[in-house]
Amino acid sequence: MATPQGSQTLWRANLTVACGTALSRATGLIRIIIFGAMIGQTALADAYDAANNAPNVVYELLLGGILAASLVPLFTRYIQDGDDEAVNAISSVAVVALAAITTLALIASPLIFRVFSLHPASEIDVALFRSTGTNLTRLFVVQIFFYGLTAIASAILNSKRRFFAAAWTPVIANVVTIFALLAIPRTTSMKPPTMGEVAGNNSLRLLLGLGSTSGIIAMTMFMVVALVRSGSKLRWNLDLKHPAVKKLIRLSGWAMGYVVANQIALVVIKNLASPGSGNVDAYSKAYTFFSLPHGLLAVSIATTFVPDLARAAVNLDTVRFHEKFISGVRLTALVTIPAAFGMFVLARPLVAMLLQHGSFDSSATQNTARALTGLSIGLAGFSVYLFVLRGFYAKNDTRTPFLINLFENILNIVFAILLVKRFDVLGLGLAFSLAYLISAVVALFVMQRESPGFKAASLLVGLVPMLLSALVMAIGVRSSSRLLADHTAPVGLDATTQVFSGLIVGVIIYWAMLYSFGVNEVRKFLSRKLDR
Repeated sequence: MATPQGSQTLWRANLTVACGTALSRATGLIRIIIFGAMIGQTALADAYDAANNAPNVVYELLLGGILAASLVPLFTRYIQDGDDEAVNAISSVAVVALAAITTLALIASPLIFRVFSLHPASEIDVALFRSTGTNLTRLFVVQIFFYGLTAIASAILNSKRRFFAAAWTPVIANVVTIFALLAIPRTTSMKPPTMGEVAGNNSLRLLLGLGSTSGIIAMTMFMVVALVRSGSKLRWNLDLKHPAVKKLIRLSGWAMGYVVANQIALVVIKNLASPGSGNVDAYSKAYTFFSLPHGLLAVSIATTFVPDLARAAVNLDTVRFHEKFISGVRLTALVTIPAAFGMFVLARPLVAMLLQHGSFDSSATQNTARALTGLSIGLAGFSVYLFVLRGFYAKNDTRTPFLINLFENILNIVFAILLVKRFDVLGLGLAFSLAYLISAVVALFVMQRESPGFKAASLLVGLVPMLLSALVMAIGVRSSSRLLADHTAPVGLDATTQVFSGLIVGVIIYWAMLYSFGVNEVRKFLSRKLDR
């Protein structure tokens, strides 16, 4: 059982990650707002989104999945054993691989962007769209190297239970990008700027591309400083035959397949959104809203739980593993279920309040809100799903997550193809949600099979009070928003009133319902507060 001191340490770690993540997500949202006001929901916005996705896709395809899936459990084991040489060998090989991958990505930029524009909208100049996107891609792919360095540093720090830097340094990247976007009016006379202007205006093109890339470089530099200050004994050890490197490669095969499946699904979804039509931008911005509660709440929980899950797995402490795993799933569901219901009810006013400014008009708001409505349904399923997969990774099992994720991606693609023609971006959001909700349940039952003693059905039944509480909350939020403001097409003060009144009413109703149902986490939290 966890000691009171251990529980307090966990809560402090969660708070550190949550606060840093909150600020990074907030500045990220400001970045999205400013981009929407400057560029609007246009073909240029779609080109920028696809080009900006390119470094993430290449990095994830070739190295990111390996690092994310395998490094924290491996580093936790080696650091616990005091094996600095193993950590240095893995890090050195990864840095060399990053440099090679980045160089290849620069050369292959036209092909990389072409993959994201296989099915462009019929009303745009396709050649200009691809030319503009390729030029931006060349400026963005440099980020691959720096994303990788950040992942390595973050994994080492998280293995040492040092969560501050990884949670807070993304703020730096967002701030740098925000200042670059604010400088756009100085480089163009057109509002909003067009693809043609980007093609012929070097200053504007460099500002759009290098603004984001400079932010990633700055973030990486701060992560490296944090790593050095943590006392890590870093030195170059490019030993391809080191047992730790071989183990990383062995574990990473399935992780690579996991990432490949994810990226194939992403390319299919982005092409189904008709690049150049503005729908890619709508889906991307909706996903940013969707990922806010996931990043702030679910990722904070997972980040602090995974090292403990890995230690329990290393020590073959099944009871402790199940205890932490169940607690993590329940906490994830506790915070993401109400967020999902809340976003579903408040999608339109939320988008209008934050994005409907400058070149981002009411039709763009409606389009983005439709995508967010579909995505919001799957928020809890998405967050629980990813936490469950981290449980497998903590056991050094990368094959099972690959197979589950392959199933999820097939579902997502099939649902998207079936729904997009009738519901456009709403259909893409619904496809995503259905795929993750189904796959989260499947993943829990696979964990039951792989980890005897864990009962998936019992855990799912235990989440029913949370679902019922969130449903009552959603009804209350919907009713209150209709009374307080125009609910058909809210903008400005009406939209703000709906969002904040809904937030206040929702929190009160949800907590009251959880308490009335006797949800254990809420009662424990309140009893601690009263004891103080």
